[in-house]
Amino acid sequence: MKVILREDRSGVSEVVGTILILSITVVLFSVVIMWVSSIPTPTAQTRTDIQSAMDPVYGPLKTETGVFISLTHVGGEALLPFPTLIYITDTPPSGTLRSATLTLHPFNTLLSSPNGIMDGTDNVWDIGERWAYESNPAAGWRTSDSITVTIVDTSRGLIVWSGPMSPTAGNRPPVFASVWTDGNCNTPQVDPVQDGLGFCLYAKVMDPDLDLNPNSIFANFSAFFGIGCPNPLQLNDANQGQDLVAGDGVFSVGLTGCMTHASIAWAGSLILLNATDMRGHQTIYRITLYVVPNTSGQINLNQIPTQLWQYIGYVQIRTGEVWVSNLSTPYTSTQTYQPFRVLATTLNSNGGGLFHFKMANHGNTTIFIDGWTEAFFQNTQSSAGVALYVVAPCSTTIAANAGGVAAYPGSTTNIQDFEYAHPGNPAACTGQPPSVFDINTQNQDVGGTPYTVMVYNKVPFGTGAPNQWKSATYFMSVLISGMAGPWNYTYSQLLGNGLNPAGCTGLGPNYNPHDHLSDANPGCRTSWYAQVIPFIGMVVY
Repeated sequence: MKVILREDRSGVSEVVGTILILSITVVLFSVVIMWVSSIPTPTAQTRTDIQSAMDPVYGPLKTETGVFISLTHVGGEALLPFPTLIYITDTPPSGTLRSATLTLHPFNTLLSSPNGIMDGTDNVWDIGERWAYESNPAAGWRTSDSITVTIVDTSRGLIVWSGPMSPTAGNRPPVFASVWTDGNCNTPQVDPVQDGLGFCLYAKVMDPDLDLNPNSIFANFSAFFGIGCPNPLQLNDANQGQDLVAGDGVFSVGLTGCMTHASIAWAGSLILLNATDMRGHQTIYRITLYVVPNTSGQINLNQIPTQLWQYIGYVQIRTGEVWVSNLSTPYTSTQTYQPFRVLATTLNSNGGGLFHFKMANHGNTTIFIDGWTEAFFQNTQSSAGVALYVVAPCSTTIAANAGGVAAYPGSTTNIQDFEYAHPGNPAACTGQPPSVFDINTQNQDVGGTPYTVMVYNKVPFGTGAPNQWKSATYFMSVLISGMAGPWNYTYSQLLGNGLNPAGCTGLGPNYNPHDHLSDANPGCRTSWYAQVIPFIGMVVY
């Protein structure tokens, strides 16, 4: 038998193939392991879902005084106290950024505002629990501002949640977009309000909730130093009176009541406006009324020609008409000295210093002063200041601190008493000059009869201890506080003597300007008056 031998390589191929596949698998797996190991470990994330709400806070007068923000935890991880901070930023229309930074803590009724967790019994902010913040009324935050809340986990350096606040629909009060006065209601351009002429008031009012009450827009001219309209005047947007276009959102009133004429004495007074929506939310707004001298020629013939004094203030004082005496002598003592450079020992000796300010009225309304009239000395080396209030002269023969001067009549709760405008008051001061700055209708530059205001006590309507002066430099200012009489009436005319050009009633020896704030005749009305006279510096060494 013939035997044929052959070489069989099939078994070797299978082994080699298996080895190659295993090698490829090992290499690929090693590459994948090296690639995966090179990927950085992800940072732990805090995932939280928040539902936010913002509502206005209203004061007793139903006017917006702040905002109330509530955040509800609706999903994600719980937030722990201390490492969790809540930042609130507020940007009003003026653009001045304001902010508050709060640490997460449970609700505490002893806090000044309810900022903290409102639900639950622990310190952890869990799902379903609310956190709240109420702004301080003094901060001036409003729902019309741009407000954003950001929650930060400081332990991980992460922003957990951030979002803008939007007020709940229906809770927003009306908004005064713009308010202006116009001295000529019949022209499209805005004209200044002129002395002696009528004027109009316009207000652009809107409501974000579209529920403005169009019959709720009123202007009040009865501020404590205002012009004395007896009742608020209603503005309308119904093409009535001075309103030109109905329904355009511009409300107006003019040429009615006290708006039939303006007085230069009203310059700087306030006009208060209010608007209410259908839900009773109210907004109060105010503007300053500016009145300029009449340039149209339409004015009363008895107008005083010189108007310069009315720009710088009716009552004025000159440098040479201020001096100091001591309380241990009569207020008319000739032993006086100038206060501009003076020793502290001179001011503090002989009972203390009694300051005299001799002033004249260069305006066209008689000025009655009250016990809030004062001299204010501001220390230029610090923020401190000293206020010294007016006293009434009583006797020229008795030392000032022994009855020569008396407390100014009235009290801090009753400032309606202007009886010192008549001789014989206060009691035991018979024959002393009345506390009135009279006018001179013939020569405004010369002014009326001067009156000397004396100050030393640190409490209004009293005669307390004088101030103890220390070495410093002071800015000296004088505040004239009181009331202004009707236009172009001298003090003698108000007492019932001489002409009565406006036909005013109630004139006579007991005339009290407080009784005439709301006279039916606009030419007879009085107004509250306040004027600050920045005077001069005083060096005490």
